[in-house]
Amino acid sequence: MENINDHPASGKQPIFILSCARSGSTMLRCIIDTHPNLCSPSHLHLGPLCTDLYKTTYFSLGQLPNITTEEQREQLAIKETRRVITDLLDRYARGKGKKNWCEKSTINIEYVDILVKVFPDAKYICLFRNCLDVVHSCVKISPFGYMPELAPYIRKQPGNFVAAMIDNWLERSNILIAFEQAHAGQCFRVNYESLVQQPEHVLSKLFDFLGESWDEKLIDSVFQVPHDLGDGDPKVWFSGRINKDSVGNGTTIPLAAIPDELMPDIDTLHQKLGYPTLESLYAERPGKEKDESTGQLLDLDDFFRNRLMQQASVKLDKLTRLHGVCRLVVTGLKGGVWIIGSDASGLSIKEDNELSDCTISTTYSVFRELIEGRRTAVNAYEQGEIWGDGNTQLALEFGRLLFGEVL
Repeated sequence: MENINDHPASGKQPIFILSCARSGSTMLRCIIDTHPNLCSPSHLHLGPLCTDLYKTTYFSLGQLPNITTEEQREQLAIKETRRVITDLLDRYARGKGKKNWCEKSTINIEYVDILVKVFPDAKYICLFRNCLDVVHSCVKISPFGYMPELAPYIRKQPGNFVAAMIDNWLERSNILIAFEQAHAGQCFRVNYESLVQQPEHVLSKLFDFLGESWDEKLIDSVFQVPHDLGDGDPKVWFSGRINKDSVGNGTTIPLAAIPDELMPDIDTLHQKLGYPTLESLYAERPGKEKDESTGQLLDLDDFFRNRLMQQASVKLDKLTRLHGVCRLVVTGLKGGVWIIGSDASGLSIKEDNELSDCTISTTYSVFRELIEGRRTAVNAYEQGEIWGDGNTQLALEFGRLLFGEVL
């Protein structure tokens, strides 16, 4: 019978990228994979693999007659698990001509306890991204299939994909923050936004943490050297540079799609991570606030209180089911909230505290494109840039009043 000490731990300190899905881990692993001493394959799901190997060893070798205590079983399971994985990935690294390896599966965040047991000396890169941008990225990628670890959140919130992805971000980010606090000496925090906006600054500190040399020329090589394909963000393979085009896109999600009860939780975590509050993000939303041809701003208050009322008489006769109150939320620097009621006496603007039957939400720039006929409501809805909630049929009727052709 072999002794549990026959397989000492490797002298290397393996590296793990821990992150929520859609936080930029594929791009970061390609950057690390470009370093001459480091290799980083696609998703290997080492967290689940460690769990299975641990159980397999515990309930096989761990049950042999000369293993008599619980501590011996646990230590044997841990060492055998590390031996198998280290042997596999050390051979992989040598085959790549590299000295060490980095694993980035997003599902690993659910398995940090077993990872720490098996690799107590590992280094962990904790990658965070703004909640709204994570949600936006999840929504945009969903037509091509969502990652398996997102499925439980979608089952809990099948009627609101935005809420489901917020739940995912909140839970995973809280786990990661707690892990950082418990293992501060082994963790290095990276914010996606800083990584893409100031890559030289962030990466020089990251590679110093990893004990590796840093050369700014590495950035130019990231998308020129080959990387192993596999699970991850497919957009990376069509990129030619580290770009910041995806920063701030989350505010195209209509504010009404975010459940009120989740907003304080988002703001609390944003504060811990150094991000602005939701209110600040929507107020500072980048975008074209001026018409390119005239340079004139659209006064939404004038639109709702005057132009809409003038146009309504033409449309109301054909919108026979338009009876109720709708809350219009337009986000952005020139946005606001308007409560519109429709009954037998016609259309009216209500007080802000009036209870509503439905909500329609979008951004200033999209709203303007819609009412000026440069976008259709169908297109905006399919792009996730307009949101309806509450009485769906009534929201559709108000949508026809505002944006549709009433025949």
